[in-house]
Amino acid sequence: MSTTLHTITALVHNESGTLNRLASLFRRRMFSLSSLNAGDCEQEGFSRVTMVVEGDNNLLRQCVRQLDKLVDVVEVEDLPQAASVQRELAFFEVLATPENRRQVLDIADAMRCEVVHMEPETITLQVSAEPTRIDHINTLLAPFGIKQLVRSGLVAIRVRS
Repeated sequence: MSTTLHTITALVHNESGTLNRLASLFRRRMFSLSSLNAGDCEQEGFSRVTMVVEGDNNLLRQCVRQLDKLVDVVEVEDLPQAASVQRELAFFEVLATPENRRQVLDIADAMRCEVVHMEPETITLQVSAEPTRIDHINTLLAPFGIKQLVRSGLVAIRVRS
């Protein structure tokens, strides 16, 4: 059995305790949760939750069934990469001395990062991309010294053609 990352989205009631019940389900069932992201959506009173779980296809099916049983969950679905757009937001605070500042900015430009803040010794970059691209940017910037890296967690939407 192959272990992989699976993206699941759920439409949930936006009420106190909903995220706690979702997290408790993952904890009780010992599902490996790699990412959890929640926010308002197109329907008032509801939120859309994007979760990334690690496991095989059997675990994915079990996870979707268990989420579907929760009273807070209105709709739940597996989002395969081929049928969705998936992005993550990341901020990098990179050490940028006068000697290497140009190199850091060239990498940022080539990787389509936006400079959101500059200090004499650091540059803060923002990028919205697939998680693998953010990992690659991290690898490119690591030799300069990454003071901070903040990642939002994955968000995804099904695309219908």
